[in-house]
Amino acid sequence: MARYNFYVFSNCTDPSREEEFNRWYTHIHLPDLSGAKGLVSAKRYVDPDPESKARYLAVYEFETDDIDASIQSLYELAGAAWGNGRHVDFIEGAPSITLPTVSYQEIDPDSLEPLEDVSYPTEPSQAVLDSFARH
Repeated sequence: MARYNFYVFSNCTDPSREEEFNRWYTHIHLPDLSGAKGLVSAKRYVDPDPESKARYLAVYEFETDDIDASIQSLYELAGAAWGNGRHVDFIEGAPSITLPTVSYQEIDPDSLEPLEDVSYPTEPSQAVLDSFARH
């Protein structure tokens, strides 16, 4: 089966409830979503910049041959949480900050033959040096 990461950006809309938001997300929301088809793990991240347009990132890792069905399953579970009184009203989706698409499939290293008899440059190009300098 293929592995995918699905990225969800969000914000807490009430700064006075930020701690509650994080406790809810970790101890209620993620467990509610744990039954999504093919879900292997879920991790959360926070942007340390409080002015970020997408303060929080949840990364859902799936092992599936049908990523669309798995994501649909995740959304259905999130939707059901509203009906069960288990979803907060101070969350909003945020724009994807750095990712051009919603999901990526993991490259299976076993699917690639090792390289043999290769020769690479011993010095980085100027473009590589420039990209390093930006970070």
